[in-house]
Amino acid sequence: MKARGLAALLLCVGLLCVPVSAAPAGATVWGYSEGLAQCELNGKWGYVDGQRNVVIPLQYDSIVSFQLGIAAVNLNGKLGVIRQDGTYLIQPEYDTLLPIDCGLYIAQKGGGWGVVSILPVPNGQGGSDEVLYPLEYDSVQVAEQGGTQVLTMTKNGVSTKIPVFELPGILAERGVDSAQFPLTRGKLPAFSDVSPRDWYALWVDVAYNVGLTSGVGGGRFAPEQTLSVAEVLKLAATMESRYKEDNFHLRPSEGQAWYQPAVEYCLASGIIRQGDFSETDYTRPVTRAEMARIFAATSLARRMPQINSLTRVMESIPDVDKTVPQANAIYSLYAKGIFSGVDGELTFRPADTVSRAEAAAIVSRMARAEQRLTLWS
Repeated sequence: MKARGLAALLLCVGLLCVPVSAAPAGATVWGYSEGLAQCELNGKWGYVDGQRNVVIPLQYDSIVSFQLGIAAVNLNGKLGVIRQDGTYLIQPEYDTLLPIDCGLYIAQKGGGWGVVSILPVPNGQGGSDEVLYPLEYDSVQVAEQGGTQVLTMTKNGVSTKIPVFELPGILAERGVDSAQFPLTRGKLPAFSDVSPRDWYALWVDVAYNVGLTSGVGGGRFAPEQTLSVAEVLKLAATMESRYKEDNFHLRPSEGQAWYQPAVEYCLASGIIRQGDFSETDYTRPVTRAEMARIFAATSLARRMPQINSLTRVMESIPDVDKTVPQANAIYSLYAKGIFSGVDGELTFRPADTVSRAEAAAIVSRMARAEQRLTLWS
């Protein structure tokens, strides 16, 4: 995805364009965060992009700034959580919503308290909803106990205590997507070359937060720097090992290239095969098609559900057909909401290179299911 195409995602729901208009006269625009700013007029709040176009309507009683791609909003006195295209991740029906970690919120409705999630929680009956712990408790709170943050849920005088650090494991046991890549409140980078107004600020924040990317030194992220084959293999190895909950040795043995452990892990995991790349390939820029094939071969991508019609994807991408060796991988990642193309035509540009900013966007969507893109309504 080239920068101009990804910037357009601030105005599009996975290329289903959201109607936008300039902020109305008299509206106040507050500070930017992850590409969007709060906007207020006559007591109603919404969000504008870097050009002061309204991308989420001024309809809320109150809002907060986006952080890690989500924001709490108050609609007619009820609280919910949205992502950057205005889609509700938690419906606006709660009297209280207090963030915990891992995309979880303490929730209160009427006299009942519980815990809700920005990602669907399987309910054990073949369906799912946003409730992790039902709203049947007299109180729910998080407080420090013995140096550890503890979630305490009390009902009829009986308390259930859960250390917050155990919540990712509980989510994984319940079958919640992205449990292996939990969001951590307050863990945000401060790169000198990433502005809160940049289209990629969101993706840099998320990829850094879940531990998939870091800076290049000197307080910089280098968003426009081109990725090599080796760097993509290391990203794939990191996602694979996190998803499968195992490890590979990050440090090379004496005399090995820095990327050799990742190459060996990808070979052992079947992400690449012997002979796919020569020794001289690892340090050259990776193509977008090669990146697609590598990422599509991870266990995370292979087990990811399709959210867009594969048939329609195959019919729609103008510059990818069966003559492209990596076509099936490219189609798959469009169908699973990871790719959206560089323009409104879903153009992919398979031979182009990949920037660090683009890679941050892609691995963020792979790791965090709430950020995957629906291409059509």
